[in-house]
Amino acid sequence: MPIWFGLTWLEVRRETGDERMMPLGHALATLVPGMNAWIAWRHFAAINALAEKAGVAVRADPLSAAIGLVIWWLTFTHYSADPLFLLLDAIELVAGTAVVVYGQRGLNAFLSTRGVEEHIVQTDMMALAIAGTYALFTVVGFLQGGP
Repeated sequence: MPIWFGLTWLEVRRETGDERMMPLGHALATLVPGMNAWIAWRHFAAINALAEKAGVAVRADPLSAAIGLVIWWLTFTHYSADPLFLLLDAIELVAGTAVVVYGQRGLNAFLSTRGVEEHIVQTDMMALAIAGTYALFTVVGFLQGGP
């Protein structure tokens, strides 16, 4: 998820021309408790501002994004096949995916007014493949009795 926040913040910076927007710092701040909720709020508010300026009806609620990011952080990857940790990992994946999909939907709606097609880049596909592989191996490990 931090990668998505950094890449989309770079996109927002390009659209707004605000050179004070620092994508790397923005991405890393999603890993800092407390600050991550503010980062998500700010990020989704910026997407909404672009959408409003372009007259797009699709909006992304900053509060929902902040809550989703906090849930993602609280359940951040646990390397264990215990049932509790499998549940936490599942919650993490759902929360992270929901925030990214929700935000990208709003950004895509704005970008479509600029003649840009939906953004699905190779890093998105690699992250999805890694997360899916991790989830698969975790479940298989659990079913085999785990470590």
